[in-house]
Amino acid sequence: MSPITLFSFGYWGWGNAVPQLVEAIDAVEKSRDYAPPIFADIRISRSVRAAGFDGNAFEKVVGVARYRWMDSLGNLAIRQGGEMRIKEPAAAGTLLELAATAAKSKRRVIYYCACQTPCQCHRYLVSKLLLDAAKQRSQAVEIVEWPGGEPAKSEIEIRLPRAAFDKVRRGATSVPLPAKVDLAKMAALPWYSLLLVRPEDDDVVPTWRLVTGPARYRKTGWYLPVHGALDEQTPAAMRAELMRRREDLGYQPLSFAPR
Repeated sequence: MSPITLFSFGYWGWGNAVPQLVEAIDAVEKSRDYAPPIFADIRISRSVRAAGFDGNAFEKVVGVARYRWMDSLGNLAIRQGGEMRIKEPAAAGTLLELAATAAKSKRRVIYYCACQTPCQCHRYLVSKLLLDAAKQRSQAVEIVEWPGGEPAKSEIEIRLPRAAFDKVRRGATSVPLPAKVDLAKMAALPWYSLLLVRPEDDDVVPTWRLVTGPARYRKTGWYLPVHGALDEQTPAAMRAELMRRREDLGYQPLSFAPR
């Protein structure tokens, strides 16, 4: 039995770039031979400051057929205080059923909230509930933070104009991408991938190894985020560190396969 894949997602930082976000996600899924995904909104409230996700703003962009508001999987602590807890834990079964139905038409489901880091968001609790629901139904699943995947053992290399390269070396938190971007590739970069940055005009200047993730968008264009630098380590040590971070922060997949 082929597993059903569900993605979790945190929209932090995308509030003013929803059309670009949807463009990137659809491009990635198309490259994987899937139809545009269905989005499940698991917030208990849709009244937020992020313009693109306030009320039904996101639904208007993707269309009614691709959007579900599942406040039943929202975090009650938002309204009542206390520890994170899911409003209706059994609703994870409904989300799993949605994913199973979508899979029949070559679609996948992305369930989302605002928080940037999975392990600090209630969507991580939803992921655990989904895993429990899959076990109860003997349904093979993989549950992973969008866009999924595992960092490649080889580094991604980008050459930058000297001014941009120098800015990165001084501690910039992003690496600009060319005007023409391969979204299917750059928006699919697994979290905590290794990025090798070089100046365009010089092969002698030492390169800079950075930790990155899927491409993001702002008014000046697409860019890769920087989650730190990893230099002066062996390749094996760097990879071990990246995988440890992924595990600690909730980016490693959860899975179940019936015997």
